[in-house]
Amino acid sequence: MNLSHHSLSLAAGLGRIDEFRAAVTSRVASGKRLDRPATDPAAVAQSGKLVSEQARLRAAEVNIQNGVSRLQVSTGQLNALDRIVTRLSEIATLAGNAVQNPADRANYGIEFAQLQQQMRQIVGGSSAEIGGSGVDKPLGQFNERPLFGPGPGDSIVVGPDSEDRLSLPVLNLRAGPVGDLLRQDATGTFVLGLGAGGAVPSPGLGVTLRAALGQLAEAQAEVGSGQSRLLLSASVAATARENHEAALSTIQDADLAVETTELARLQILGESRTAMLAHARDAGAKLLPLLARR
Repeated sequence: MNLSHHSLSLAAGLGRIDEFRAAVTSRVASGKRLDRPATDPAAVAQSGKLVSEQARLRAAEVNIQNGVSRLQVSTGQLNALDRIVTRLSEIATLAGNAVQNPADRANYGIEFAQLQQQMRQIVGGSSAEIGGSGVDKPLGQFNERPLFGPGPGDSIVVGPDSEDRLSLPVLNLRAGPVGDLLRQDATGTFVLGLGAGGAVPSPGLGVTLRAALGQLAEAQAEVGSGQSRLLLSASVAATARENHEAALSTIQDADLAVETTELARLQILGESRTAMLAHARDAGAKLLPLLARR
């Protein structure tokens, strides 16, 4: 009876070892500690939350990159406008030279008006905003949205929660000194310019040009500040995503060093119990004939 009970105990223990060994082998083969939900239900729930938040962080990084791209386009257009206004200031100074012959001064007037028209094409606006016939589809746009119109400004989600928003700067160049340079009357003639033959500058033209350069400089500063905030948000989101990846790896991934050590231990235990079970059965087989003789 004792030998039989001992054999059954060894067989049951061997069965449990085989189950443990199969579970460890599965984890080693998959590389995942949570190969089945039953392994650790709480950890499975936690990893699900981390995966969801990680996806939201990746989406936020896409949003931030779109915002950076928009501000980069804004910077390029502002640089173009700055060069145009700088050239307008230069032309206004050259046209003020009475030594120039009338044809040269007229050419300055033509170039001045052409550059103003180019500014209108970049900034755009309705006829109520910039006069004339208006510009419905300006060159200064991103994803078919104008860059230099009035507010309200756009905002983007920069974190895992929808409340984590960052507002992009509003760059309304259809008003102020730049808007004054763009404005036309009902006939399509610019309100400010060099006048007939380029010899009669509009009153206050020089002051408006200098103020327009200041307005563009302020707009560039706002864009730079927005880019800085977006890049900081991108760094925060990337760091948070990396931390989530590390936490997720700790929860989900198997420690192969620990698991292979455990697999070797179970292998040794299994072999020893198999040997002990075989010995017990052999002892029982030898004992039965002796008992029969008695």
